[in-house]
Amino acid sequence: MNRVCIVGVGSPSGDDQAGWLTVDALLDLGIRSGDGVVIEKLDRPGSALIPLLRSTAWLIVVDAMQGEGEAGQIQRFDETGWPHYGHGLSSHGLGVIDALMLAGELGSLPPRLDLYGIEIAGTTPGSSPGRAIRAAATRLAAMISDQLASGFSIPPGTQPGYG
Repeated sequence: MNRVCIVGVGSPSGDDQAGWLTVDALLDLGIRSGDGVVIEKLDRPGSALIPLLRSTAWLIVVDAMQGEGEAGQIQRFDETGWPHYGHGLSSHGLGVIDALMLAGELGSLPPRLDLYGIEIAGTTPGSSPGRAIRAAATRLAAMISDQLASGFSIPPGTQPGYG
């Protein structure tokens, strides 16, 4: 188990492209699949997210979120934070949180999981994402790139499955 899997979740509906834009920005920075890194863009993945967890040591998921913050605000949820966020992170049917909770019940979570939400304003089908979302995706890609450059380590005391 030594791979890093980065998943950008989205849809073609305006700001909901936040996860996809982050993946595009990572590609622009030269981060590519290969050498232990897998990068995926998924459209409302639901339970299809679970098979990507096989052989994954570090999962990074980026999705749009609608909460109380301003458009473009980035929030990070680690293994202690995302289960408490509830079902609000994704607007997708069986959402990202639901899929991760199911993976937890199946004992399939990787040793490290970082979930990022980019606060969005609108999800009008066929519309372009806003300037704040594009800027946030670029900032988040730079942060993820820096983390990858720092190397992967499993936090002490962390076990697959988180509990």
